[in-house]
Amino acid sequence: MQRYAWNNDTLKGRVLSPVSTVHYTARDGTPIEAVLTLPRLRAPKNLPLIVLPHGGPFARDSEGWDWWVQYLAELGYAVIQPNYRGSSGYGIDFAKKGEGQWGLKMQDDLDDAIPFLAKQGIADPKRVCMIGASYGGYAAMRAAQRNGDLYRCAVSYAGVSDLAAMQRYDGQFLFGKTRGDWLKKQAPDYRAVSPRFGAAAFTIPILLVHGREDKRVPVKQSRMMADALKAAGKPYDYIEQPLADHHFTRGEDRLEFLKAMAAFLAKHNPA
Repeated sequence: MQRYAWNNDTLKGRVLSPVSTVHYTARDGTPIEAVLTLPRLRAPKNLPLIVLPHGGPFARDSEGWDWWVQYLAELGYAVIQPNYRGSSGYGIDFAKKGEGQWGLKMQDDLDDAIPFLAKQGIADPKRVCMIGASYGGYAAMRAAQRNGDLYRCAVSYAGVSDLAAMQRYDGQFLFGKTRGDWLKKQAPDYRAVSPRFGAAAFTIPILLVHGREDKRVPVKQSRMMADALKAAGKPYDYIEQPLADHHFTRGEDRLEFLKAMAAFLAKHNPA
């Protein structure tokens, strides 16, 4: 066997935290596949937990290199990445299960990872935070609004807070109407599942981070959420990255985000 290159020239052949695929059943009987990463330096028992949903939401997580996840595991957290209903790669029927379920049953799928890992003794159900970007950022906002009893904190990068405003933004671009029709199927009642309008119901602190150069989800989405939380007197931190885009193209932005996330977690859900 001949090696042609390293995936990461800094890490090279360093031993990373182990990654595996697990399966659990959501409360309505829907089977959920998830990627579980356990910190290499700690015993897999009663660990603080990060629930980290992918973006999309028509996408999926799989075993492989993930810089967010490996960083969190290095800090001492177990990380679960559920491929909730509506994720890609599991057939049309599974994808359609997500229709009309943004912030509802899709959120239940994420929450149900907690008792699954707690029952196995892997995770401490009293030390859980949700972290995500894009749709995952939306889910983190929604967790802070809807299920604060399950989480200590939440972190949203480039999350969507107002679905109606998101549809108006998408409508400016090619195939905007098609995108809007699709979004309406995912969340028939925009206001009911838009975290911006439920700021008064937030019960845990949240860190909002957004890039000013984000063309996929405009920075206004996090600004509106921050303004709503401020008006409601709720705890939040807001960081706006002036040169960052939606995909963390710049290493400087990735590093700033990781440091801010680590500090926020150390304060609200220490490992």
